[in-house]
Amino acid sequence: MRALSAATLVVAVSGYAVIVVAGRALDTVSYEAFSVFWGLFFALAGLIDGLLQETTRSVAARHTPSGRTLPAPSSCARPMTVAVGFAGIVGFLAVALAPLWSGRTLPDGQNLEVAGVVLLAGGLASYTFQAAVCGLLSATTRWTSFAWLISVDSAVRILLALVAWALGWHLLAFLLVTVIGAATWLGLLFFVPAQRAVLREVGDVATGEFIRRTIKAMLASGANAVLITGFPVLITFTSGTGVAPGTLAAVITAVTLTRAPLLVPLQRFQPALIVHFTERRDRILRACALPSAIIVSTAAVGGVAAYWLARPLMLLFFDVELVSSPLVLASLTVASGSTALLMVTGSAAHAAERHSLYLAGWAVATVVAVCLLLIDASPEARALLALGLAPLAGVVVHLAVLTYRPALTPPSTADSSARTQ
Repeated sequence: MRALSAATLVVAVSGYAVIVVAGRALDTVSYEAFSVFWGLFFALAGLIDGLLQETTRSVAARHTPSGRTLPAPSSCARPMTVAVGFAGIVGFLAVALAPLWSGRTLPDGQNLEVAGVVLLAGGLASYTFQAAVCGLLSATTRWTSFAWLISVDSAVRILLALVAWALGWHLLAFLLVTVIGAATWLGLLFFVPAQRAVLREVGDVATGEFIRRTIKAMLASGANAVLITGFPVLITFTSGTGVAPGTLAAVITAVTLTRAPLLVPLQRFQPALIVHFTERRDRILRACALPSAIIVSTAAVGGVAAYWLARPLMLLFFDVELVSSPLVLASLTVASGSTALLMVTGSAAHAAERHSLYLAGWAVATVVAVCLLLIDASPEARALLALGLAPLAGVVVHLAVLTYRPALTPPSTADSSARTQ
């Protein structure tokens, strides 16, 4: 796990660095457009992460003794095959639905809109395969390879961002920066032939059931992404059309930076959480205690540190109009702990094979967040309420059901034989 810990540090630092470089290289209007496109891509990539999560759970179940009889491998789903269909669907939908988002997200001209649509569609299609590969590596506990993949994904982005800044390139280059890491899985499989065997791994259920569970996981992880990486898109669309370009840049920057220390690493650790809970399905609530305690303490310490240090540090890299007050930065840092807790309880529900519960918790959190963003208040207050309170509603849903119906009890081999007879 040391390799995975180091990789999450690279991911978090790279995420910060890309945002800082973009803030330096772009004017306020272009920076806001980049931030919204960045949020849109990673929100949709978060939706696709449902494939990663279900692949992790399904394949890990074949490698974890559970006392139940599993179907023969020949009758079970192959995640990489399923990924082909999902890649085609997400690429097509990104293009087909472009009129609904491209004008608001990329307001700098028709040529830029076309390029943005192409980059988004291609990036999401490629990320679908990357999600499946990450799930397979996680399920088979190939953590070093998984760590290398997510590290290179992030490192490529910051290297290209630095090149774009140095050469004076503008918004289009930073749109490419956003999506280019999604092709990292090709490099891993090309340069590390030993990892190709993982592509043949199968899940614990038939293809149809795997797809149904993946869709539920995608809907839940999509709600997850809306509250994390997609929040700039959400607050932009709930602010109406009368908001002048650049008005939301400060709160978007604050939300993006304050979530990074806790939520970005936790997103990379989520496959490990699912494996952790899958191995402890008989004591799922007890297994939530330690991750939850770490999250609460980290959020509290981070909030204190953000109050005193965040604004001075941000002023070193950002113009003053992009930097919020110390109280806002500290509050948003603490609020990120709520979303982190929801990620933990959601991973527990998923590992317990309660896919509908997993989806319900995130759906409730998203609906509450949207309602709070629609109230008449400042952007900072709306963001704080949505990110601090809404995820806790989802946590309550997850824990309430898991308390009374902890996990699906897998049938033993003996019970299965008796029923067959």
